[in-house]
Amino acid sequence: MNKSCNLLHIQRLRSLINKMHSRAAWSVALLLAISAVSGSGWAQSDISAKITQVQTDSFPRLRAYLDAHSASSGFVYGLEAGNLRLLEDGQPLQVAEFEALRPGVQAVIAINPGVSLEIRNSQGTSRFDLVRQALIGWLGKRKGSSVDDLSLLIDGGPERSHVRDPQELIAALEQYEIASASDALSLDALSLAMDLAADATPRDGMERAVLFITSPLEGDLSDGVETLISRANEKGIHVNIWHVASQDASDTPAANKLRELAERTGGEFLEFSGSENLPDLESYFRDLRDIYSFSYDSRINSGGVHQLAVEINKDGEVIQLPVMEFVLELGPPEVAFILPPAEIRRESATADRSAPWVEIDPDDLSPKAQRLQVLIDFPDGRPRPMRRTALYVDDNLVAENTSPPYDTFTWDLSEYTTSSQHILQVEVEDELGFTGRSVDTLVQVEVDVPFINPLAGILRRWPALVGLAVLLLGAFLLLGLILGGRVHPRLFGWQLGLRGGRRAIVAPDTQRTGPQSDRTGTELAGRNLSGWINRIHWPQRRLPMKAFAFLTPVTQVAEATAGTPISISAAEVTLGSDPSQAILVIDDLSVGGLHARLTRLDEGGFKISDEGSVAGTWVNYTPVSGEGVVLVHGDLIHIGRMGFRFTQREQQGARKPVIVLLETQT
Repeated sequence: MNKSCNLLHIQRLRSLINKMHSRAAWSVALLLAISAVSGSGWAQSDISAKITQVQTDSFPRLRAYLDAHSASSGFVYGLEAGNLRLLEDGQPLQVAEFEALRPGVQAVIAINPGVSLEIRNSQGTSRFDLVRQALIGWLGKRKGSSVDDLSLLIDGGPERSHVRDPQELIAALEQYEIASASDALSLDALSLAMDLAADATPRDGMERAVLFITSPLEGDLSDGVETLISRANEKGIHVNIWHVASQDASDTPAANKLRELAERTGGEFLEFSGSENLPDLESYFRDLRDIYSFSYDSRINSGGVHQLAVEINKDGEVIQLPVMEFVLELGPPEVAFILPPAEIRRESATADRSAPWVEIDPDDLSPKAQRLQVLIDFPDGRPRPMRRTALYVDDNLVAENTSPPYDTFTWDLSEYTTSSQHILQVEVEDELGFTGRSVDTLVQVEVDVPFINPLAGILRRWPALVGLAVLLLGAFLLLGLILGGRVHPRLFGWQLGLRGGRRAIVAPDTQRTGPQSDRTGTELAGRNLSGWINRIHWPQRRLPMKAFAFLTPVTQVAEATAGTPISISAAEVTLGSDPSQAILVIDDLSVGGLHARLTRLDEGGFKISDEGSVAGTWVNYTPVSGEGVVLVHGDLIHIGRMGFRFTQREQQGARKPVIVLLETQT
């Protein structure tokens, strides 16, 4: 509006100068010119600024673009980082980078031809020819410059989209002639032009503008105009309108709606009847080519809608910019193991198993550790540094990384001396405090410990064993003498078995007689010996747990083995697809959460029972009920559609085939 008022002021000034020929007239004109120019400085009410865009691609470093204009002088140059004060969600932040850019403007020229454009003046020139001359004149001045992104759209005519050479638009305008103008015009051409202007810009920070040249429109444009205004403000599109019509058609409801559209989107509205001078298009686009860019380190730690407020302090003037809202999607990271081992086999690589006296030392078992690697991903598309990663085995923390690399763990296996199954899980935490956990991963640790020959321990410890044998022999000899009554042992000067601290006096020729004396002495000595023996803690060796049976995956076609056998070393194993319910997890749609149960019987066999599954449990193609079926070595088990061959470590025989004769009717 300020630009249009200045143009109107200058036009009136030219008219006054043409009518004046005296020195006094020139004086008056000079005063009017001074009054028109006196408001061109950076007055406090003259500067307007706004944030046009916030880029979150490089979070936590965010970049925004600032547009500052003066109504009298155009783009405001000379701003620096020190002139800005930032508030992100009410929290003050410092500007990290600040620079002035000239990315250009993404401009679209849209023409809505109608009967009004075909009207000619007294020289025979049509209004469209006058408009075309103005457009070609401006495009000719832009030759050699490729900073702008230009598009041309003529309803029913040629279209040029996102070109850098103005000559392409000039050629299209020169070749076009209005074939058959229509009075039934609409806002479709303007809507298509706004779509072109809203396309992704070739350079960051480019502003968008549309010049809509149209004949008069008819009908109620209220709803359509409101929709276009909302779209233009959302995308930051400046809409300028040339309304080509006679002067008596400039105050219609449709014209007023177009005028409102231009004003509310930051553009200008011009009435053109053919007798007025058309403005230079450079006045529309000149101030849109420059922009400021600044970046800062965000402290946002949650996803959703956030606010950025900017305050400009220039020459003592404080300008509050409208608050810019932007959406930042943040979520916890995801983590998963990369090719985790299904089984880890520990065995001794140094022991000579052929020697009859060799004993396997658990410290010789290898591998002593397992390297695990994980993949960390950010579903929100915003990678960021990690704060810590942790490895859990059976819900116990076994390894933790608080510095890079965060995606590698070393699992210590030295404490596993028997075969067992373990649940692995990884937890990650990023610098924003978001945490994520992997799914449970089952790993079977098989420890291959051969039979320990007792002779090996004896031969390695023979000096100590010889001493122990001599000590035991002496102890039993002494015990025999005590029980025989030939030796009366004393403890610190007191005879064994006396109470009350009294000294025992016995005559040399006195002999114990009677059953009471013999029973008391014998029972007392026996009780003392039993108590002494019971207080000895005999060492016991933990025997390694071995697998009782195996489940080997088979193919669905030929029933051939198709995978590594799964060892069964527990008394009861649940099978299903839900890790929280099943020990042996089978990932298949036909397998229920808790599908079946495998139980070891007292006599050493196994029984399998169904847990109410939908697809059922089958043994040798026969359905299994909840009561279960006793398994035999070599049985074919189906959990849903997943097949397994059941085998036992100690084979007890297989099922014998049964031949059933079918009676035939003659």
